[in-house]
Amino acid sequence: MGPPMAGGRRRSAALAALAVGGGGVAARSVRLLWRRRGVNWSAPERFTQDAYLSCQTMGAGPNPVLLLHPLGDTSSYFGSAFDELAAPGPLLVPDLLGFGGSPPSEAGYGPDAHADALARMLDLLEVREPALVVGHGLGGVIGLRLAMRHPGRVRALVAISPQIYSAPGTAREHLRRAGLRVPTLRSWLPARTGRRAARRALAPAISVDVPSRVARDRHESKGGAAYRGTLLSCLIEARAATWFPELTCPVDLVLPAGDRSLEVGLLEKVAGANPSVRLTPLMFGDHRLPLTHPDGCLAAVDRFREELAAR
Repeated sequence: MGPPMAGGRRRSAALAALAVGGGGVAARSVRLLWRRRGVNWSAPERFTQDAYLSCQTMGAGPNPVLLLHPLGDTSSYFGSAFDELAAPGPLLVPDLLGFGGSPPSEAGYGPDAHADALARMLDLLEVREPALVVGHGLGGVIGLRLAMRHPGRVRALVAISPQIYSAPGTAREHLRRAGLRVPTLRSWLPARTGRRAARRALAPAISVDVPSRVARDRHESKGGAAYRGTLLSCLIEARAATWFPELTCPVDLVLPAGDRSLEVGLLEKVAGANPSVRLTPLMFGDHRLPLTHPDGCLAAVDRFREELAAR
């Protein structure tokens, strides 16, 4: 028998063993806690401004970076690790239209409505220079539409885990396969006030693999008109792959190895058919990449920045 393990290593081994198998409430709780160990997130230190959209800002300068969150989340999704994008900056992290602290839309939640809201925000913040846009999931799709609809606003786009699909049925399949919520009509019906409050209170405890603050914001976002309209118009029905021929800016599609929400074959075709688009496959990560591997996201952004500077 080998030497005894230190206390910390012994506890880790026990947690790992329970995380692999076993049943019951206790074992499920341990598996949840074990998976949460992979999250690398801390609260950002950005300042929130109301510029039509609610927007967290940090830094100043002639090189704006626009950071766009995924479906069902808010600006809090991007933790303090992303604050380094404020140098050079400024860094702008908005809540998309209808999410978080941003107002609802009277014109619906299609790609154009989201893109126009971002352009209006940039006007109110007096950001004149084209931005490097970094979007995750839905954020990458909205970034594409912003570049297409307001080309002077976007210098380049980094789309991490871009949820771009060839058809509505394929979109639903990939979103469900990745464990993302694709609600039915019944699940969109308003919950009773008491149930809604109870679910919000329990969200940090029952949400898998996300920090408590992100879980609370995610619970507030899901189930509302913005979530439903954006899901249908921007992910399921958008066919965003057809937008690429109209883009004038460079695009980097970052594909984590374990992200099951991606239609990789379609993205490979897009990159092969458009010289301004490239793929950056990663050997790690899943759809939670900004939560589990913020350093990997930032490394991809830095490499892209260096290439843009060299051009």
